[in-house]
Amino acid sequence: MSILKRVKYLALISSFTLVLGVKVSAETWNKPIPEPNSESTPQSIKVADQLSTAGAKFFGAHWCPACKEQLRLFGKEAGRKLNYVECGMPNKYPLQVKQCKEADIKTIPTWTRPGSNSLEGVQTIKRLESWSKL
Repeated sequence: MSILKRVKYLALISSFTLVLGVKVSAETWNKPIPEPNSESTPQSIKVADQLSTAGAKFFGAHWCPACKEQLRLFGKEAGRKLNYVECGMPNKYPLQVKQCKEADIKTIPTWTRPGSNSLEGVQTIKRLESWSKL
């Protein structure tokens, strides 16, 4: 396909995106854990912002099914806002694994927040909302 055809094709897709009102996020997934396929809800986005403001950390591992399920509950957009700490890749993320050790993480997923008890296992969005209230 020629460059001119590619440009026309991209322009056509961009036009459809604008006309249909499809939300496209320019932000790329930057976490070791796979990106969830689910879409975020207004509530999950609000709670992700609230968790971030509260200094909460989500400790997990890229291979952990429960961690992937936790992320699925948040969806893509909200998932990007979470302070995720990878505990399962010491060679690639040694500073994050060090945080896991310093926080004495024994189970994943685990949520921590300054001045509060930690939460272990998959949590509902509602539970994390009440836990993270400032």
